[in-house]
Amino acid sequence: MKKTGLFLLGLTTGAAAAAYLAYRKMDDEKTKEFVNSTVKTANDLKDRALDYAFYALDSVDDVKEQLQYKTSDAKSKIKDAAGKVNDNVVNKAQYYYDEGSTQFHKAADNLRNQVRKNDDDSQDIVIDPDAIKKEDNLSK
Repeated sequence: MKKTGLFLLGLTTGAAAAAYLAYRKMDDEKTKEFVNSTVKTANDLKDRALDYAFYALDSVDDVKEQLQYKTSDAKSKIKDAAGKVNDNVVNKAQYYYDEGSTQFHKAADNLRNQVRKNDDDSQDIVIDPDAIKKEDNLSK
């Protein structure tokens, strides 16, 4: 790897030296023309680099906007779904509460009716404590 690096360094240095010698051997008119064309090419490259930098910034801004849009869209969908689930749970809880309450009231009314019916049909049982004492004494 080190030999390859040295070879490339030598090749680049040799090419630069050859270009410098060729530049020195040119006459003044060709030298000005070469310098002007080199400056023009360098300016064109700078302009192109700036254009690509602006394109990259615009692309990043577009991606940010899309990401914000998608994020806000996802948030609103999650809120809607959570609201629907919450409404559904509340509605079911209310239904079961109402149904249970109704069943409780029906059962309570049914018991009341049975008690009233039994009260009307039978006589009360009265337990006399003195009679219990007498029976206990007799059995002894």
